Amino acid sequence: MSAPAATAATDAPGPEHPWVVFDYGEVLSLHRDVRPDLAELIRAPLAPFCEAWAAERSAYDRGATDLVYWQAVGDRLGIRVDEPLATRLTAIDLSAWSRTRPDAVALLTDLAAHGVPLALLSNAPRSHAQAFRAQPWAAHFRHLLFSGELGMAKPDPEIWHILTTRLDAKPGDCLFLDDRQDNVDSARLAGLQAEHWTDTTTGRAHLTARGLTAGRQAGP
Repeated sequence: MSAPAATAATDAPGPEHPWVVFDYGEVLSLHRDVRPDLAELIRAPLAPFCEAWAAERSAYDRGATDLVYWQAVGDRLGIRVDEPLATRLTAIDLSAWSRTRPDAVALLTDLAAHGVPLALLSNAPRSHAQAFRAQPWAAHFRHLLFSGELGMAKPDPEIWHILTTRLDAKPGDCLFLDDRQDNVDSARLAGLQAEHWTDTTTGRAHLTARGLTAGRQAGP
């Protein structure tokens, strides 16, 4: 499958043409729980592995390397993790987020075709960010921002300033879509328009309500 060509907008972003900023996980992606596979590979019981996996995730999302993250998980479990094992664990972990929702990608295609400026803001480790940038859907976005590369993550208040600076936009000229309510609330406190994403149909409805062309349904 060839990558879709990025479409340049004919109008500059602004109140009539806001930036639409997507989250990735559980918005564009279909998540698969791979923690049982990870626990089996690292040879740890599932429950304590899940606790360790979650406890170190914040640092991973904020820029810790793959090796540092998995060694921290291993330390909590009393298990030594070397670089080859960390590489295998990372590949499995990444696979949990690698599938996209066809209807969400279709929405991106629709928005880009109508010149709507798109950006992505995702909490994701640096290695995940590299993999996501290489995917065909990424070509629809003018800006791709990942927490692991920024050194901060949603819902950190500072991240919204980084976002709007990168977009050269006022907060009110950005519509942010995320599946986590705490991220939505943080964005609103920073002055962004923001909506809680539950599914693609609802997401498209939010865009339609703002008069964006992505809400126009094709065909009879």
